[in-house]
Amino acid sequence: MDISHLSYLKEKGLAWFNPSYGLDGFWKEYRKLTLKLNKPHEYIWSHRDLKRAKEIYAISIIAKVMQKQENTGPWWIVKPKNDPPDGVIGTIIETNGIQKMHLREVEVVEHISGNILDTIRKKLSTKQYEPNTILVCFLSQAGAYNLEEESKIISQEITSLDHIFLVFLGTKLSDIPQNATNDQLLRAMLKVSSVQIKPVYSFASVDIIDDCRDWREGKEGTFYIYQGLGRGSSSPITLDNPPGLF
Repeated sequence: MDISHLSYLKEKGLAWFNPSYGLDGFWKEYRKLTLKLNKPHEYIWSHRDLKRAKEIYAISIIAKVMQKQENTGPWWIVKPKNDPPDGVIGTIIETNGIQKMHLREVEVVEHISGNILDTIRKKLSTKQYEPNTILVCFLSQAGAYNLEEESKIISQEITSLDHIFLVFLGTKLSDIPQNATNDQLLRAMLKVSSVQIKPVYSFASVDIIDDCRDWREGKEGTFYIYQGLGRGSSSPITLDNPPGLF
């Protein structure tokens, strides 16, 4: 497989970030923009200055879901300087004593209104992407959706990308107890979820409290620096000016 398009990932000093940092950092960016503009939520949420942070948020959700499902160790994210792609997710896999990064490029589209599948179709019709790219549709529009039905429809269509996910704040209604306590409702609201709708249907959620606890307690690093081909990736690094994601 030709991977020449991934040459930007071989640049010495490239920073890979913990997706927990991405999830936490998004809300910090949201609060900063709110304080700066002093506008209501609807205005801030749709503001162009939040677009990059939303892309990082969506990419971080996918990386955390992969980490929970794949059991290969920590997953990391990159926000490239150039677009496409909007992001990269990856995990280090050791084979025969050699560490290699297993990765996927990610493209993000935000669904604001109308039909979800029309948003996805429009996104795929505007550009050509590497076939191995994951498309992530960030559902900004609150509501109840029949995502299994959406999966059945899109799975029967020929699309330029075969791996399509939806991400959103919250969780499935069926996962919330009918007589939920206030604490249970709050925990459900604090979750973020991912639904793969192509090539298969699957659902996973991330509990921001439990699944990001190790990072918040300092048991996981925020980033690591790629030091060049043939260099170890786990040696400690001290930086006067740590890299920024946002």
